[in-house]
Amino acid sequence: MFTDDNFVFGDQNVQVPAHLNFGKFILDRLRLQKDEVALELGDTREKLTYKEFTQYAVNMSTALTKLGVGRGDIVAVGSEKRNEFVPTVLAIVFTGATYTPYDLKSGRAVLKHKIGLTKPKYFICSKLFWNTYSDILKSFDCIEKFVTLDEGTESVISIRTLITNDADVSKFEPVQVQGQSDIAFILYSSGTTGMPKGVQLTHLNCILNSLPDDFTDESLKTAFLFGEWYHNYDTFMTYKFLCLGRKIVYVNEAEPISFIKSVHDCDVNIAFIVPSFVCYLSKAKEAEKYNLHSLKIIYSRSSPLHNKTIQKVKSRRFIVGFPKVKNILQGYGMTEAGELTSESWGTKGPKSGSVGMASPGITLKVVDLETRKTVGPNQRGEICLRGPVLMKGYIGVPPSNYLDEDGFFKTGDLGYFDEDRYFYIVERLKEIIVYDGYKVAPLELETILQLHPGVREAGVVGKPVKVYGEEPTAFVVKQPGVNVTEKELLDYVAEEVPPFMQLRGGVRFIEEMPRNPRGKIIRQRLREMLK
Repeated sequence: MFTDDNFVFGDQNVQVPAHLNFGKFILDRLRLQKDEVALELGDTREKLTYKEFTQYAVNMSTALTKLGVGRGDIVAVGSEKRNEFVPTVLAIVFTGATYTPYDLKSGRAVLKHKIGLTKPKYFICSKLFWNTYSDILKSFDCIEKFVTLDEGTESVISIRTLITNDADVSKFEPVQVQGQSDIAFILYSSGTTGMPKGVQLTHLNCILNSLPDDFTDESLKTAFLFGEWYHNYDTFMTYKFLCLGRKIVYVNEAEPISFIKSVHDCDVNIAFIVPSFVCYLSKAKEAEKYNLHSLKIIYSRSSPLHNKTIQKVKSRRFIVGFPKVKNILQGYGMTEAGELTSESWGTKGPKSGSVGMASPGITLKVVDLETRKTVGPNQRGEICLRGPVLMKGYIGVPPSNYLDEDGFFKTGDLGYFDEDRYFYIVERLKEIIVYDGYKVAPLELETILQLHPGVREAGVVGKPVKVYGEEPTAFVVKQPGVNVTEKELLDYVAEEVPPFMQLRGGVRFIEEMPRNPRGKIIRQRLREMLK
């Protein structure tokens, strides 16, 4: 067995605890903290200290064990974001059971699909989740017991009635597991091209996803998290910062203005947000009203962020009041394998437009789309990965469907790396528009459109046409109070791009851009609008 000179390796000397128990890994770190704030709901300023967090998780885990929850069981959680959410997840993991989340905003069809995939035995939910979906939940015979975080009903046991007194945190130990094979989490793929797939993550996967080595800078005391605790990125960024004893600020409705207010109110130092929020910072006048001096690092995720957007924000940082921002960074990852690359690992510092270098434990390669041969620096192709952070597998999907002959996972992302082994993401392969044989990345056109002062958001898809294949077509949300025409935008883009990239399919104005809970544009919805 020989390696390839064009394989890109992250640091292979990764240290993990010998027990390989994700619950114990986190609990050992939680015990080191006491009265420091662990979680703060930015909307209400409601706080949960580390001591309260740990006591809640241990109490709940003890109660769940008495209820019958144990190793081999699957326990679902359905709830809005709240301070009890994360310790509830850890309480499940402490029992040796497998945790899986259901999103309050996913809709009925997706909820039915996910329950059918994982078939949970126990279901923990909030009152809001129960009131919204109780008819669906009661229709699944696999669910034997329902537990609520709030007041109980005839059908649902309140966790409060199961917790009779505080357990001894100092003597509590999570149930032993086989960390390389036992499944700690079942999360879900984004589902942008179809129904979500169930992603099985072992205890070892979760530990590797939670190693906090790239955020040890002690000045980063408070982090803001944009997303839901239903998917990989925000979930494991939360555990990284809990491992370090830092404060995590979140909001229930993630809007740009709520992010700005949270930075102002909670002295946020590092913000994990999405490209649409970064674009907002490049234009928003309302941001000038707030004191954002605490903010040092903006970390973008979920979809590629164009270099032009980064530069536009940097050019405005003194105007909008966050002059202490040192870097606007990008991370690249996925539910199946955590954070593949990060600018935190860049040996030469951040490179604008790059997503950084390979993360520890990861091996990456880029393969030609036609020949599937590994290619070298500055050659575009599909990014593939392997390593111990890679999921155990999808539920019900044979590995041959997503692994190549060398055991590399096929990401479906088009990208490349440079001479310094920094990676750049171009686009999802399925999103590339092909016009007259030319390949057009929607991100390029979306970035150009969003730099126009009259455009708030933009999404680009291909409009099927005879002979030429697809014509780039834009959907635009206007800036409030600004009157911009289709011709103005067509001419604006035409001055910036070669002929094959022009918006030959036209511009359509819409009230709201369809996005999934991770902030990604749902381009399938835009294609449906074209029909």
